[in-house]
Amino acid sequence: MLNKKLFVIDDEVDFAAFVVDVAEGMGFDVDSTSDPSEFTRGCSIDFDVIVLDLFMPVIDGIEILRFLAANNSKAAIIFMSGKDKGVLRSAKELAFEQGMVVLGVLQKPFRAQELEALLSSYVPPKYTVTQLSRSAEMPVRDELREAIENRQLFLAFQPQISMTDRKVVGVEALVRWDHPAKGIVPPSYFIPLAEKHNLISSITEYVTKAAIRQQGEWQAKGIKLRMSINISPQTLDDLDMPEKLASYAAEMGVATSDIVIEVTETALMSDIVHYIDILTRLRMKGFNLSIDDFGTGYSSLQQLVRVPFTELKIDLAFIQKLDTDKECKTITEISILLAHKLDMRVVAEGIENEAVWNILKELGCDEGQGYWMGKPMSAEKIPAWMKIWFSM
Repeated sequence: MLNKKLFVIDDEVDFAAFVVDVAEGMGFDVDSTSDPSEFTRGCSIDFDVIVLDLFMPVIDGIEILRFLAANNSKAAIIFMSGKDKGVLRSAKELAFEQGMVVLGVLQKPFRAQELEALLSSYVPPKYTVTQLSRSAEMPVRDELREAIENRQLFLAFQPQISMTDRKVVGVEALVRWDHPAKGIVPPSYFIPLAEKHNLISSITEYVTKAAIRQQGEWQAKGIKLRMSINISPQTLDDLDMPEKLASYAAEMGVATSDIVIEVTETALMSDIVHYIDILTRLRMKGFNLSIDDFGTGYSSLQQLVRVPFTELKIDLAFIQKLDTDKECKTITEISILLAHKLDMRVVAEGIENEAVWNILKELGCDEGQGYWMGKPMSAEKIPAWMKIWFSM
């Protein structure tokens, strides 16, 4: 088998030599340059891994990244810098957005073991699982319409836990699609499909009614849980929505104060007047309002004071890195403080280990949900899971 090829681009000759020694010691076939313009002028881009310094004269690392993306380089990138962690973070995000693989970032000076750990994580593309084209394996519009009509959609529920006393306080209703031939279709695929073909209103109606009905059934059995329901931006154009939801809650014997309507902050950026109308009247009828995926949009602070939100949900992109990323921890801490100042409850989603749970508890987060506590599950499994959780 041919050696994996690695290229080092760094104007610090001594440090580049250090990287070369480590990589060669791990069996890589290594080349390097201290002149980034030399790389863009004549070097082949046919490398497995490129270790790239960001701060270089004449041509910087971001320009090299642009060059690699424009030439469809398949190389995995390791960024390094001795100056600004924020720049490292931005470079990583930029590479991701351009479809490139990033093994990691290294803050100079770093130890050989840190570089070795990243290089060890490299997997050649030919050993990765090749996935079929989505268009070949995923359902299309007519199949989704049939799924709605034939009740192939169902709900799963993910528990939400109080971080002060570990009490199960609520669940989030999550819609799923069980295709008769293709199995479970991820919502990340079929929700955009529904929005594109004007089918999302039917899905939203199903989800809200099924979730509230289930909440009523649990309540009749003595299980009182708050229900969080996601609402697509496209359904926030129905001025009668507040009345419809309140009427259905009353029919099922559920208090509107036990229902949370979740909307993403980006949903509020187009027709804000229309959305404020509907969301304000939902709040007036007693529903709780949650701003979901907080911190991932562009106008978060403005929306927090425009709309009468009662809950702020911190996006899992920050939570999942909480125990390893200082910046994510800082953003989470500030979000919690801000929400509490505005008398809002804070829910963290995406908790996947105890370390993150403990950090959130220390930061004063009110509630959390994630795989560490409980994965989304059927309504029938919730009571048994609650008994297990209470015994832990």
